[in-house]
Amino acid sequence: MTVVLLLVVGLGLGWLKLFGMYYIDFLNMREVVKSSALEWYAKVSEPAGRTRLTQMLATKEIDYVPIESCTFAQQGLVITVGCAWKVDVYYPFTKYYKRLDFQTTAEVNERGVVTQY
Repeated sequence: MTVVLLLVVGLGLGWLKLFGMYYIDFLNMREVVKSSALEWYAKVSEPAGRTRLTQMLATKEIDYVPIESCTFAQQGLVITVGCAWKVDVYYPFTKYYKRLDFQTTAEVNERGVVTQY
């Protein structure tokens, strides 16, 4: 029983080491996108939102998500900022990999209310 338990814990820690940081970065990207949309809304300036996105990516050290993978749109009074990116995670000692796809979007309406998905 101890061997099985150690094996399960070992596999869980291995999964966490391989994929965990990318899921943590996804959670950080949700904050980055939301802050960028709010900055654009507050300053009524798309360049301010782009600058905020760039600064937060550097601060959070998420250097593998290019700014080109993010979109900035305004339809009426609704501001939308979204990012989508892919990461290939290679399994140790093999040529096999798993592609992780991530996407997050934040919308700010005319009242300053944020909807995130």
